[in-house]
Amino acid sequence: MKRTMMTVAAATLAAAILPPWARAAHVVERIICRVNNEIITQRQYDREKASLRDELSKQYSGPDLDAKVGEASKNLLRDLVDESLLVQKAKDEDINVETDLIKELDQYRKQSNLATIEDLQKDAEQQGVNWEDFKEKIRRRLLMNEVISRDVGSRIVITREEARKYYNEHKDEFKSPGMVRLSEILISTEKYKPDEAEKRAKDVETELKNGARFSEMVKKYSDDTNVDQGGDIGYQKTSTLPSLIATALNKLDVNEFTDPIHVKNGILILKLVERYSPGIPKFEEVESKVNQTLYGQQMEPKMREYLLELRKESYIYYAPGYVDTGADSLGTTLASEKTQ
Repeated sequence: MKRTMMTVAAATLAAAILPPWARAAHVVERIICRVNNEIITQRQYDREKASLRDELSKQYSGPDLDAKVGEASKNLLRDLVDESLLVQKAKDEDINVETDLIKELDQYRKQSNLATIEDLQKDAEQQGVNWEDFKEKIRRRLLMNEVISRDVGSRIVITREEARKYYNEHKDEFKSPGMVRLSEILISTEKYKPDEAEKRAKDVETELKNGARFSEMVKKYSDDTNVDQGGDIGYQKTSTLPSLIATALNKLDVNEFTDPIHVKNGILILKLVERYSPGIPKFEEVESKVNQTLYGQQMEPKMREYLLELRKESYIYYAPGYVDTGADSLGTTLASEKTQ
């Protein structure tokens, strides 16, 4: 994303020679930041701040809420600039996420029990949601995630020695009441007649025993809403599992699957993804969790380094009074308008 840096004088000149339509638009919709060829407006900023207040109001109220909003707002412009830089980087790299966008919209459709994506659009618009804005927000998030994965996440390498060292130094953090992580295939007895559901469950079992991937069987057979997550249903306390399921899981090693289990709304086949013993689990049981912890610890500083580099390669203009906390503190690579 190499772009020629503009000086303060050049930025001022560029503003002065804007065509009349652009100057008029500037008056109507105040631009508080320009990131290369994208703009961040006062309306966007205010909308994000209002969203931030709504989220924080779930935990705080009164003066505490005002204080929390004020503190969190310090990084609001930084986050908006980060988003713009990452989306532009994705476009520079010709990253296409349209297939993933359709999949995510289809997931929303399933969760809303609607027949088509067109029905989802109608439902959203009836609730006052701008459909194109809704899609664009998802698209931008997917583009950002792809850039982060390619350009930052792929560079983070955690060795087994590092993971074991962290585990030995932080064992108490991994204490567990006894948990399992599961993936499921659900054959719905509401969607299929009993004999049809039984046949589908038997087909799943046969294909799995013949070496089929569990995730592929989820896509092919499962009727639950977590198909795009490979059937993942997350972590469950072993003490809260129904006895029928607990008994079936007790017979399994990690990565094995149960026989079909009849439940209220269908037939389940469960895969044991992870198992954590009560108390302090063995390193092997929490190795993936340790890796996730270390990955998260390394991701934040590397992300900030990466985003600072993107800032150095870009032209960024700020309106007076707006501060980007993610910018180079020396300010040598950023153009900012001076108050007249």
